[in-house]
Amino acid sequence: MPEAPRPPLLLRPASLWIGFFWGLAEATLFFVVPDVWLTLVAVFSVKQSGKVLIAILLGAMVGGSFMYFWGESQPAQATAAVLHVPFVPQKMFSKTHQDLENYGLWALVKGPASGIPYKLYALQAGRYARLLPFLLVTIVARVERFALFWLVACAVGLNFRKSIERRPGVTKTVHACIWVAGYAWYWIKIAHNAP
Repeated sequence: MPEAPRPPLLLRPASLWIGFFWGLAEATLFFVVPDVWLTLVAVFSVKQSGKVLIAILLGAMVGGSFMYFWGESQPAQATAAVLHVPFVPQKMFSKTHQDLENYGLWALVKGPASGIPYKLYALQAGRYARLLPFLLVTIVARVERFALFWLVACAVGLNFRKSIERRPGVTKTVHACIWVAGYAWYWIKIAHNAP
């Protein structure tokens, strides 16, 4: 009897590890959001993408904890390292400092709307709160950050299921083009607003 074909990587347990490490990396020094992976999985499987979302969230919490402690113990070195992340200008640090002063940890929830990476808030959060409250607000801020793109991708996957299953390669190409265009727009905007 022939062996059943293995499901694609997107639907295997390895996709959870990819999500976890991508969430961790983006919370530290990587500059591409894990939504890229999450939305690709969601288009093909809502159920699997829910698991990937949890894995990304756990990775972000581990990465956020690392940045929290690094910002407390070596703030100058940590800041210098983050300033080497593409499209993170010095003025973003001033903005996150001001937000944390004005809103406390709830400033983490404001970050996504302004295009400021979570890592900048995590790096400075130790001055404003202990680790546990920081991690609890991180859950709210990260879920809020991922929810919109995830829900849209799930809706696309459910509504176009037959087309996606017939042409998975086309689906992956369209997905990649959307993210490339989105990032190009974001980086142009950030570069234009940089001092």
